[in-house]
Amino acid sequence: MRRTHLSRALGVLGLVGAALFVGVGSASAGQPHWSMTVENLPPLAAAGSEAGFQVTINNAGPSNVSKLFLGTDTTVAPDYVTTTQGKCTAPGTRLSCTFGTVRKGTSVTVVAAFPTAADAAAFKAGFFATTSGASGSDKGHSSHGDTLRDPNEVATELIDSPDFAGGFSINGSPVSTDSVLSYSNVQSTTVDPPTGGVVTTAQDGLPDDAFSCTGCLGTLFGEWSSVDVAGGKVQNGLIKVILVVRADQIPYDDTPDDISLVHVLDDGTTQILDQRCAYGPSANCIDVKALYSGDFKITAYVTENGGFKGMG
Repeated sequence: MRRTHLSRALGVLGLVGAALFVGVGSASAGQPHWSMTVENLPPLAAAGSEAGFQVTINNAGPSNVSKLFLGTDTTVAPDYVTTTQGKCTAPGTRLSCTFGTVRKGTSVTVVAAFPTAADAAAFKAGFFATTSGASGSDKGHSSHGDTLRDPNEVATELIDSPDFAGGFSINGSPVSTDSVLSYSNVQSTTVDPPTGGVVTTAQDGLPDDAFSCTGCLGTLFGEWSSVDVAGGKVQNGLIKVILVVRADQIPYDDTPDDISLVHVLDDGTTQILDQRCAYGPSANCIDVKALYSGDFKITAYVTENGGFKGMG
């Protein structure tokens, strides 16, 4: 995930009555210095899912930016748009935002998610902020067509793999890796976020050393699954994680009552989840069931991201 900054001083102010940039105290106030960052939400998404971006424009002062707009190079219409100031076009239409005045010492943030093609390898929105409503309008470099971009904005990488699912979740729907288990696909992973408007991804098929398990005295089985909801930001609600593990991966003679779930947090801390959800979902409880096929279904309710693996 790359966050980069471009800071620039705006051109010389024209007549006070025509100027776009006006200082708080007087017309002679210094010209504003603004910067822009584009953050991918997430940097890697499943092809055909939503590619999300967070765009932040900051005005470091010492004066105000009195007219500011945001647009994109892509003609693909977003399915999701929010802004902390002003207004943006509705989802389903090409993105265009009008912020009005961005005062010195403040910033405006837009989050937008765009649909991607199932056969695409990458998606780039190409965001630009402008003081005139059109990119590159100040061809003579004489006044007020100032345009700002994040020069290091990168495309979201898109992957087509049965072991990876999700992207930016618009409505909070669960995402799942390939659910058809086989000799070459011994585990599926489902992640159900507590809310929409957040990154939600699941990945399994990871190697044994993908996570380090501290204090794991039992027999680990299946594959490591990696879960990301909202980039690790604290959520109001529980993240539901479901692992379905093929029968031949379960330790011999183990029953559902013998199974725990290892949860390695993003900071490396290991949790051994063995408390059952006797009275319904609660933080760090699990349910384990043997399916008709002999596969085991492990359902966990957690509050943090990380890696998950079964233990007998």
